[in-house]
Amino acid sequence: MLRTLLSVIGLVMVSIPRRIVETAETLAFENPEDAILRGSTIPMARVEGIGYLLLVRRGAFLSEFVGKIFYLFGSAAVVAPRRYLNFGLSLAYENPDDITVKSLVIPATRVLGITALGLTVVSLRGEG
Repeated sequence: MLRTLLSVIGLVMVSIPRRIVETAETLAFENPEDAILRGSTIPMARVEGIGYLLLVRRGAFLSEFVGKIFYLFGSAAVVAPRRYLNFGLSLAYENPDDITVKSLVIPATRVLGITALGLTVVSLRGEG
């Protein structure tokens, strides 16, 4: 079940990253129309999707490597969600200081971090 879920997430992120980014902007920003994406943002979203697909490959070196990366990012999101968010905004947007995030974004970042940790642990254990 978990492998299927991660595979679907990965396939969607690889297939329609721009739509996912635009939807996330609408949900997370008070002023999504002011956000200026960097040229690397959509390819980075695709790479993240590929990461989910690699995570489900049990026993593969890349699966373990990607799992450790997801675990690291998930830990950062749980421990320091504001810093994690600011770092992500600076990577993804040319004007991160002009973007106003909604109040729900910080707690949602922490929840996504906890989810990433759980999915990664379960996936690496081979229980999915």
